[in-house]
Formats: sequence, structure tokens, C-alpha cells
Amino acid sequence: MGPVTTVTSAETLHLNLLGPVEAHRGGTPVRLGGPKPRTVLAALLLARGRVVSDTRLTTLLWDDRPPATCPAQLHTYASRVRHLLGPGIEVERRRPGYLIRLPERGVRVDLLEFQKRAARGTEALAAGDPATAAGELRRALAIWRGAALGGVCDPLADAERDRLEEERLVTLERRIDADLELGRHSALIPELIALIAADPLREGLRGQLMTALYRSGRQADALAAYRAARATLADELGLEPSAELRRLHHALLTGHPSLLPRSARDAAPESSVPSPPAVAPAAQSPAAPVPRAVPPTAPAAASPGRADRHRAPAELPPAPADFTGRDQEVMRLGTALTSRRPRRPDQAVHVVTGMPGIGKTAVALQTAHRVRRSYPDGQIHLDLRGSGPEPLEPADALGELLRLVGVPAPLVPAALDERIRAWRTRTADRRLLLVLEDAADERRLRPLLPVTDGCAVLITSRSGLYALEGVSRTVLAPLSPPESRSLFEKLAGRSRTGAEPSSATALVDACAGLPLALRIAGSKVAARPQWTLSRHADRLTDPDRTLAELDFSDLSLRDRLMGAYRRLEPAARRALRFHSALGPNPVPAATAARALGTGTEEAEELLADLAAAHWADVAGRNGEHAYRLHPLVRLFARGMLAEEEGAAPRVLPVRSSWALTRTGDTA
Repeated sequence: MGPVTTVTSAETLHLNLLGPVEAHRGGTPVRLGGPKPRTVLAALLLARGRVVSDTRLTTLLWDDRPPATCPAQLHTYASRVRHLLGPGIEVERRRPGYLIRLPERGVRVDLLEFQKRAARGTEALAAGDPATAAGELRRALAIWRGAALGGVCDPLADAERDRLEEERLVTLERRIDADLELGRHSALIPELIALIAADPLREGLRGQLMTALYRSGRQADALAAYRAARATLADELGLEPSAELRRLHHALLTGHPSLLPRSARDAAPESSVPSPPAVAPAAQSPAAPVPRAVPPTAPAAASPGRADRHRAPAELPPAPADFTGRDQEVMRLGTALTSRRPRRPDQAVHVVTGMPGIGKTAVALQTAHRVRRSYPDGQIHLDLRGSGPEPLEPADALGELLRLVGVPAPLVPAALDERIRAWRTRTADRRLLLVLEDAADERRLRPLLPVTDGCAVLITSRSGLYALEGVSRTVLAPLSPPESRSLFEKLAGRSRTGAEPSSATALVDACAGLPLALRIAGSKVAARPQWTLSRHADRLTDPDRTLAELDFSDLSLRDRLMGAYRRLEPAARRALRFHSALGPNPVPAATAARALGTGTEEAEELLADLAAAHWADVAGRNGEHAYRLHPLVRLFARGMLAEEEGAAPRVLPVRSSWALTRTGDTA
């Protein structure tokens, strides 16, 4: 939602999603109309400055029963939203859909306000400032006015409401954590009882109630609360309580000091605060892991053979200081990694994927640092070298992982199967965060995944790892124009970009939203202050030298693309090369087939494989798909075409052939 213009304070526009979808200008309601224009507005706001495709909007408005006139109706609803919101707000047609641009000032979106306050409160709680945390988190929660996305069409509510509600509940639990640290345990008991009645499977609330009862001198009631939690989980899910709820139960039985607020524990001599007892794992379904239920200030339990707490691995590289954009992706990953409600299998292992140079590692590290305090037994980072010529084999990776969790090198088993068993034993009943960078394929990855319910795994991979069982995926798209401009300005310097704004725009546009390209271009500008931006722009926007310009120090876009290109199968490489000769528009399989000299079905298979590997985007609908290359990928592939084929194929003009099948370009 980047800058467009400025709206004066007297015209402040409030856009509300956390409750009924509403708009107010200067306190006066804006008449948005029925569910469909509200759905269009909400979908565009939730996209945070990114394009929402016609296909997506059609699904959100009409589900699987779109009318024949849906393109015209989409245009009508987008125009209505643009008209109702007034000057300063742009609802822009950007094929293959629409996006909304908001000014830097004069517009307030309640969701963004909530997320900013929640993040500040979470950071304050992690930094040991519960008073500030409680205030910020309470103000964040006060922004909600009821169930999110009220008054929109059902498909949008079904797709987004649960995610937003989960963000609210996580923020609520953190506010309760802060209040517990402030000694407000007695006042919290009625609130927790009511919350558990509304959401009886949320183990985080159960653990907080047990802690509040214990601190209020009600140990018997705290134990009864555990028995009630256990009975509910058994009846509803057929599961035992999570390992952390069981640890809390053992701590209640022994009156362990970990139940005290942090201030009380810190005041006690370290020798008088033993580690909580280990808890034997209960039998439960491996397909339904459950997350922590102990307040975040309680230390994790010791497990057999555990290394000393002070030697817990802390292997995370620093997150990029100039990290820009991706707020929604990081928020979703962070929420999933810190959620305390029973997790589905796909909430413990997360794959961050996308084309080369899209910023997968930056997102993973930004998320990992944000949630690291939720994993007190350690944070491990391991580069699997999947995009290089010699990917790390599972046995070698497990050897390194075992050493990081305290197994002396001479005691690391030699056989792969023995290493897998040792790794699973060492990670049982721990809360470890594992960041596995640059995974090559599913075969090398499966042995590395812990099976305990307390661990979480963040994986980056150029492949979507679609054969990996029970994972969630975050596919990164190029940065939006405002995000791209912001990152470039951070790297090149605002004074330089402000002095030559049109040249700065040309440089940013040439990078096409690819973070690696923006980083190279911005760093090169910063390193050559004697050059004007127009000189940089003239060189970068020349297609014959664009890729050569995107090379600086140890960063090279062409090298990054070449490494990924060499890992493609020969037929996929050929399809990529020939696709580059077919123009910048989406290419249907029939056109690609004529260029490749294959049947349409075989061409469709090749193009689908390129899309799965994030070399191409998919456009079209109703079974008539077409494939488009990122502009910088197309330049690279054209170079490989000239190098390996010597000439471009002769085919029908892409623009005319695609015009017969496209459905999303009407406005």
C-alpha cells in the first residue's frame, strides 16, 4: 500500500476490516453498498499493495458460479470502490487484476494498526517489559469490533477470517502472558474460564489458567484444570495433552519455581532454581502435533542427554537490517510458529519458495528471529547447498545437526538409520527451531525433520517440495512497486533517489520487483556516487547489458539463475529457452508446442513443470492456461537461447494467439 498522494487530516479515511467492513471519512460513514463492493475493497486491502487477479476476485465474489458478464461486473465494482473512497485513493487496473494504492498519510486501516501494535507488544514482552507489552497488546485488541470481514461474500470470509481470528487469539494470549508477569493472576481467572468455554481446545489458555490458579494459591484447582483439559482433548480429538502442558502439570505437582513470574525467578539465586522435570512422551497421533501451552517465561523441560541450557544452539545468521515488504508473509509464518492451539501437521513444517533471487532466505530469517524466544532449546540454521553442484547428503546433515544439539563428534553414529534415530531421540520433548536453507529435494530433506510436537522447521527451497508430506508453503511473489522503491532507496540513499526521481523509477522498474536485482542495483549506485542515476539507468535498462549490470561484488543475478537453470532437466531447459522467444505476454501450450515441435499435451507438461519450479507464472482460467516469464528470467533465457540454439524459432505472433484465449484482460 505505497504512497500515491497525501490526504489532509480533515479528510482522514478509516478503512475497517476487523469487524463489519466499513469506511468512514472524517467520522461520516461511506456508503459502500452490498457484499460485493465490500468484498472487492476487503480483498484489495488484504493484498497489501499487490495485484489481486481477476480469477481470484471472481472466485471471491461468485465462488464457482460466475456469470457470463463477470469481467464487466468486476470493472463496475472496482470503479464503484474507487469513486466511493474519493481522491487520494487509487484502485488501479493492473493486469491480470486490480490493486489499491493508499497514500502515506490521511488513511488508517484498522488491520495494519492492529498488527503494528501487536508486534510492538510482542517485542516488549520478549524484551522483559510486561507493562509496556500489556498496554500495547490491550490497545491492539481494542481495535477489533467483532468477527472480521463482516458483510463480505462467503468465499472471502471463509478464506481469510480464520487467519485473522488466529492473529487476534495469539495477541490475546500474549496480553494474558504480560498480565501474568505483572501479577494480575487473580483478576485473569474469570476471563480465562470464559475464554476456555468458548474455545475448549486451545491449550495455551488452559496452561495460562493453570498458572493463574497456582499463583493465586489454588494448587488443587490448577490440577483440576489440567484434568479437565486432558479429558476434553481425549474426548474431542483422541489426544493426550501436549508435552508442554504435561510439563506444566509436573511443575504444579512439585511446586517448581518456573511457575513464578520472571521477576521472582530472577530474584532467586540460580542454584536454587532447578530445571523442571522431564516428562515421558504420551502416546498420541503423530498426525496431529500440538504446540506449547506453558507461559513463554517458563523454561523448557530437560530431556535425556540434553546439553546444558547455556549451550543451546543459537545458530541463526542475522536477518537483513534493510528487510522490506513481506509483512503479511512474515506475520502468517510467525503466527503459525507461535500458535498454541492444536496444530495441524502442516503447521509445524513451513516451506518458503519462489524463483531465484526472490528473497526466500530473508523471509525465513526475519521470521525466525521474530519467534526465536518461543524456542528456548535452541535455533539451528543449516545450509543444505541444494542449488549447488554438491547438495549436502542426509547423513552429513544429520551429523552436523547432532553435534549442534550436544552429541560429541566421536559418538555420532556412522550409519544413516542410526543417525536418524539419534536425531529423533535428541529432539524429543524439546522446543527447537530448525531453519534449513536451500533444500534440493524431498529425499534429502525427509530424514532431517523432527517428529516431536514442540519443534518447528522453516525450509527455503527453489522447489516447492510438493511431494513432502504435511507442510505449508509460502510462495513469494515479486515485491510491489512501492516496496521495490522503498528497498532501493534504503540501499542507494534517499538523497540520491530524491535528486533524480525519474531515473530512480527507471532503475526500480528494470529490477521488476526482484529483491536480489534491487539489492545489486542499489548497492552499485551507493558504491559509485560520482555517477548520476541517469547513467546507471541508461546502462541497466539496455536489454543487451541488463544482466551484466546486475553483477556487483559477490552478488550476481546471472550466476544465481544459471545455478538453478543447470538443475533443470534438459527438456525443461529447452522449453524455457524457446519460451523466451515468444514475447512478454502469457503463452498458451499450443503456441509453445509449435515452437518446441511437440504436441500440445507435452508442451503443457513442460510449461507446468517450469511453473512448479517458479520459472514461470500461470495465467488464464477454465482449464485454458498460459505461462509468462518474469522479465529478468526472460532476458536470461533469451541469452541461453542464442548461446545454445543459435536462432529463435518461427511461430505465430504470441499477441494474436493469446488474444483468443485470455479472459482476464477486460476492464
